[in-house]
Order: sequence, then structure tokens, then C-alpha cells
Amino acid sequence: MKSDKQLNILFCIEQDILETQACLFVKSCQHNLDKDSASLHAFSPRENNQPDNETKQFLIQHDVHHHAKYLNQEFLDYPIANKLLACADFEKNNPQATRILFVDTDTIFLNPINPELMTDKPTLYVRPVDNKGPGSESKEDKNDTFWKQVFKLFNLPIPDPSLTTTVRPSTIRPYYNAGFIWVNNIPGFYQQWLQDFLTIVKSELRPFGYQSRDGDDFRCLDQVALAVTASRFQKYIKILPETYNYPLPFRPYMKDRDNHPAFKDLVHIHYHKWFQHPGFLDHVTSEEDRQTAQYRWLKEQLPLHPTIDGPFKC
Repeated sequence: MKSDKQLNILFCIEQDILETQACLFVKSCQHNLDKDSASLHAFSPRENNQPDNETKQFLIQHDVHHHAKYLNQEFLDYPIANKLLACADFEKNNPQATRILFVDTDTIFLNPINPELMTDKPTLYVRPVDNKGPGSESKEDKNDTFWKQVFKLFNLPIPDPSLTTTVRPSTIRPYYNAGFIWVNNIPGFYQQWLQDFLTIVKSELRPFGYQSRDGDDFRCLDQVALAVTASRFQKYIKILPETYNYPLPFRPYMKDRDNHPAFKDLVHIHYHKWFQHPGFLDHVTSEEDRQTAQYRWLKEQLPLHPTIDGPFKC
């Protein structure tokens, strides 16, 4: 790393679609971010899910630090654990790194990061979850028993409902999207996140009815643990603008809201699987959007392969 003032951007890369997504993410960083102010770190925590040699060469050519450390030994069937293990490992082994941003691999930058966010003050930048899901709006909410049990497990006060979800607005107990977590000058945050996650896993507390795609009951536990960890550092939390970790698949549903950000102003977007759909980008953009530099650059990169079809979210 060139400087402890650099923004260290961490993401995960594994074989198949995550390789394609990771390469697009790297291209987006090099197109939009100052290379001297950001350092990219790709983690492959599972031994049998390493990227192929062509992808490894791509990482080398684009100055990405590839961490092929087999950190995930316990949760081989739960790849979301990769992010917690990677972040904790990087933080532990790079104490001089004061700015650490974790992003999901299915995201990209469309614009430079706002300079004012590059503060030296202890800061935890996060965004709310898109929809309520297993979150809780009040003591009367059917999900609230779970949240009370979680915070009781840690002997922590449970935060009041105060956070508004981004897509279908609900005011819930603080519950953040784990696809963009930026920590400035808060030593040990990511290691605490991992420990809080492990404690919840071992407790067998689970949000009822929210299973992962693999059929286990760990779904959302990374974000539940993040809510716990963030509550420990409540005074440092800052909610990022809507232009960060923007849920692009829901743009048709949200775009007509008052003061909703223009496509050209989006800094960082979360697209999930949808960049594999050849018609997706034009589905979520307008004729005006298609005249922008952001659209033109992105259009040249898509679709990702293998392609998919089917109906969109909205």
C-alpha cells in the first residue's frame, strides 16, 4: 500500500460469475477513481473456488492485490461469510490502513467518490437495507422478538426504529445493507463484526422465514451482525447519500420520487445478477439517461456472461 491515507477497497472474487463481476468492478474503479488514492484488494477465501489463471492475470495487469488465503474453512456452504472473514483478516494484518471499504462484487462505480467523504475523523459510512425483510418496525412487529433476543444476547440496548429503508419505505430498527461498508479510523471494527456474526451463528438465533438460496438459515445474518456491530459505534455512523450502493434493479419503481438522483449522478450502484440480462440497462434508464457518459461507458461493458432472461424486478 502506498499510504495509510489510501482508501483500501476490498471485494471477493471466486470462480464463474464472480470473476466476471469482479473484472467489471475493477474496470469501473480504474475508470472513475483516482488510482493514487485507492488500493484494490480481491479476496478468494475458499480453496476450491479460486478464480482461473486468466482472471488472476487480469488482476495483476490492473494492479489489484489478490489475497488467495483460505480463510473460509467453517462456512464453505455460506459464501457470504467470505466478506466478514476477508475484512477481518485485512484489518488485523494491516493496522496502518485507516480507511477500509468493503463492497459486494456485484457493484460498480459510475462516478468518483465525493472528496468530502475522505475524512480523517472516525466514521462508519453505511446505507439502509432496500426493504424491511426481517427488520422490525416496532415492538408489535412479528420480527421484533428476534431483534430483542439478538441484542439481549450481547447485553446491548436495542436501538429504536429510526432508519428508513430505501426502496419500499419503512421505518425500522437500524439494519444496514452489507454491500457497501466504509470504515474510517475505527480500529477493530471489522474484527468485531466477524465476532458478532460468529456469536449469532452459535446462538442459533435466526430470523424466521428468511433462508438463503442454498436452503440454510444463515440468510441475512451478516447484516444482522452488522446492525449489532454498528450499534457499538453509534456515534460514528453516517448515512451515505442515495447515490451510494444504489439499488439499480428498483430504479423504475423509485425514479419519479421527488429529488431522486439522476442516473448521471449515481456514484456507486448495486445491480445483483441483472447485468447478465441483455435488456436490463435500457429497462432502468430513460432516453435522457442514454445520452450520458455513464450510460455509454456501461453499455460497452454489458451484458455480462453467461446471459440470463426473464422478467425484471419492476
